[in-house]
Parts: sequence; structure tokens; C-alpha cells
Amino acid sequence: MAGVRVPVGHPPVVFCTPGNRDLCEKIVDHLSWTIGRVRFRTFANGEISVKLEQSVANNDVFVICSRDDLEGEINFMLMQLLILLDALKSEAPHRITVVLPCVEYARQDRKFEAGEAIAPKLLLHLMVTAGADRFVTIDLHNQAESGFSPAHAALDELTCEKYLANFIRESVPDFTPEETLVCATDAGGAKRTRKMADELQVGFMMADKFRPRAGEVGQVKIISDASINPKNVIIIDDMFDTCGSLVKVVEAVHNYMPQAKIYAVGTHGYFSKDAADRIAKMIEDKTLEWIAVTNCISQRAPLKKFEAVGIANSLKVVDISRLLSGAIIRIHLGASVNLPKFRQLGPLNPDPLLAEAAFVPTSQYTLKAAAAAPTPSA
Repeated sequence: MAGVRVPVGHPPVVFCTPGNRDLCEKIVDHLSWTIGRVRFRTFANGEISVKLEQSVANNDVFVICSRDDLEGEINFMLMQLLILLDALKSEAPHRITVVLPCVEYARQDRKFEAGEAIAPKLLLHLMVTAGADRFVTIDLHNQAESGFSPAHAALDELTCEKYLANFIRESVPDFTPEETLVCATDAGGAKRTRKMADELQVGFMMADKFRPRAGEVGQVKIISDASINPKNVIIIDDMFDTCGSLVKVVEAVHNYMPQAKIYAVGTHGYFSKDAADRIAKMIEDKTLEWIAVTNCISQRAPLKKFEAVGIANSLKVVDISRLLSGAIIRIHLGASVNLPKFRQLGPLNPDPLLAEAAFVPTSQYTLKAAAAAPTPSA
């Protein structure tokens, strides 16, 4: 009897949308897997075409979608994702997990006025309708957004605070916890910043916005641990967009502690409009040393803007691909991504599951029968 292959599981396959290909390649390198084959085209009238070039039947599919402003406008990229999900679902995969390092529209998470939409909830529901079964993201703007996903589609939020904390220790000159404070940009970011303070074992301060009188322009005041005279102040935020708020916080911290060196660290870096010019002005005025973000969003476009104003070296990028790789292998193997054993892994800690990931696609899913069955004796 000829050898047969008996399927005993659901082989993993990773696809990515055209944006931030570099992040996707780093993720699959950690896993020692390969990127799935798919073709994206745009017709002359602007319509998008997506065609799978391999079978995904019975596969455990992961789709990575990360913003890249050099590759395409974000709404166009989200439409590419939705069409890709529909194409995948039509080929009967076992499961589709969408990896969104940054959830777009995240700041539209509540109704400030009647008639406004809750856009991130709509976005997640659209993806589930298109075929998504599960979501993975990093550092939501509002943790309540994890409840926006439909009940049957889990959304797992990871945090990169250990990766950012490790970067701070290595990149801030002469870093010492006793001479360092972390600063929240507002009350909404206080919880996130306190976690970073605990991770770094440093002091905490907060910038508080208020209006002295109704109708007057808001001011920024500093709430600080007066017993500490810091050498370094690290401003923590979940995202940097136009950086208008960052300018006000840096100015307030500098006026309060003129001797301290100020750094800014966040997860998601958009750097829209004239953000690069604002940061260049702070660098020139010696009020800000540098700004650091992760590669959840591709930094190719921001780096071009920073180069144009002569501060390319002032934008630092922290790689979080290993964090996402660890989550992907655990989801695939049926392990939790919420256990402390995984959550406490930093960039310098070995990940035992990643070390075995290379063997997953080839050895775990097929059994080869004997080349020939024994013939019964007469």
C-alpha cells in the first residue's frame, strides 16, 4: 500500500495586507514560518481585487494588517483587509485571526454628542461579517474597546510596556530609577503611566489640563512627587498624532523642572500634519531629547518627514514583532495569551514556544503511514 498522509490538525498560515510588510516579515521570522501567497490589484476605476494563490482549507489563518501611509491611505487598506477576509472565508479555513497591532478609529470610542458613531465597534463588526473569528491588538486607546467585538469573536489586547521599558533602560543615558520620573499626559493616561512607573521602579507625575474660568483657554499644570528632583522625565502616551498636546506637556514639564532632560515614549506613532515640525522645534529648543514609538504602525512615512526637517535621529523605533509572534503561536496551539507566564515575558526573556515554532507547520499535522502494509501469512 502506498504511503498516505493523515491530517491530525490545522496547519498555520500567515497572510498580510500590503502595508508594513517589514513587521510581517519579522513576525514570521520569529516563528520560522513563511508568508502566505496572495495577490492584491487595483483596477483603473479604483476598485480592489484580491486573489489567494494557495489553499487555506482547514488551515489556522492569521492575517496581519498594519497601517503604512507610504503604501496606501488607511481606509483603502481597511477595504483591502475586508476583501481579503472574505476571500479567505470562502475557502473554508478552520479559523481566521486578525492581528491589528493598532486598531484604527480608536479615538471615536464614545458618543460626545448625539448623532455620532462609535467607529471602532463598527469596524470590528465589519471584519467579523467578512470572516474574522478572533482579534489580537496592542495597547487599545480605551480598554473598554475590547468589548466592542461581537460576543463570539474574542479580542485579546496585548501590552508592550515591557518592550518600551527595556528600551528606556537601554536608551536613556545614565538611567537610574532614583533620578527618573514618568509623566502621564492627562488623567486618562494615568493608569497606563503608573504601570510603566511600576515596571521601571521610578516616580510618577501627571500633566493636568484645566480652565481657570469658563470660556478661557485651558492650561496645563503638573502634579508631581515633590520629594524627587529628577534628572530625567519620560512622557508616556498610547499614541502621538499631531503632537499638539505633547508640545503643551513638554512646555509645562520644562517650566516646572528646567534641569531635567525630557523624553517621549508611546506605542503608536501617526505623526500627522505638522507633527514633525513641532518635534523639530522642541528638539531645537532643547526641551525634548527624542521621541520613541513602536513599529505597530509603519514608521517609513514619519521617518521621511523627520528627515525633511533634519531630525531623523530623534525618532526611535521599538520592535514589537516578537510579542506578536508569541501571541500567534499560543493562539495556534490553544494556549492563553492572558496568563502571567506570557504577559511577563520581555524582549530579553527566552520564549520556549517560539523556540519550537519552526517544527509546527511540518511535523505536527501529518502522519506518514508505512510505505507498505504487512501481508498476512497464509
